[in-house]
Amino acid sequence: MLDKFLRRADVDVRDVVGGVVPHAGYMYCGKTQAHVYKSLMEDINTFVILGPSHAGTGASEAIMTSGMWKTPLGGARIDTDLAEAILENSEYLEDDYTAHNQEHSIEVQLPWLQKRYGNFNFVPISMAESELDVARDVGRAIKKAREETDTGFITLASSDFTHFGASYGYQPVTGGISKKLDFIEKVDREAASAIEKLSPETFVDVVEKYDTTVCGVGPISALLYYLEDIASRGTLLDHSTSFEVSKNKNSIVGYCGIIIE
Repeated sequence: MLDKFLRRADVDVRDVVGGVVPHAGYMYCGKTQAHVYKSLMEDINTFVILGPSHAGTGASEAIMTSGMWKTPLGGARIDTDLAEAILENSEYLEDDYTAHNQEHSIEVQLPWLQKRYGNFNFVPISMAESELDVARDVGRAIKKAREETDTGFITLASSDFTHFGASYGYQPVTGGISKKLDFIEKVDREAASAIEKLSPETFVDVVEKYDTTVCGVGPISALLYYLEDIASRGTLLDHSTSFEVSKNKNSIVGYCGIIIE
């Protein structure tokens, strides 16, 4: 499945330093994920992955500093030196395995990286809060750790975008499926535009404007704070929705694949 999506993604390798990638089932968002992963440089072997906390277990802002995560494609080892440096530079992060134990937003990214890179190291950071002061702390902790360890890595924020339907408690528009899809695309693209401009404040303003249901507000904001003075621009490579596969008119999730150079 990953091979198929990668073959179909019409993108070139870019000088990527960060990205936003969805975390739903591959059948729903794999097309969008593939656009991001196919664009990544080939000479990187370390990744920092920020994801939201859906289960709400453990520490609110949680990093793991040691161990290996296993997938059907093998093991991915945590970069202990980098993780410990990030932890030491943050006021909010805690070293906590339990926050990651039932969380999928980071682990579903690993097979993509295993497919692209084989062996690599990574640092998982789970965030339950979306406040900008927390995101600023985490983002700048990553930046300081990069400077202290002189480690080259790509940082990814794992997030789905608008969750529309009764099951998500979010139905700001009524009418036919076209009206719903138009609204989802409008909101998602406006949020993506703020990310392209590398502005966490503008991004949060969009989220609050529509009271939308982007699940990775904290991770995306932390990514943007990390990229201060590092990146120059963002690019939305692909937008899609679960409706394209499920055809479920009453439960729809939007996905954005964004790279930052």
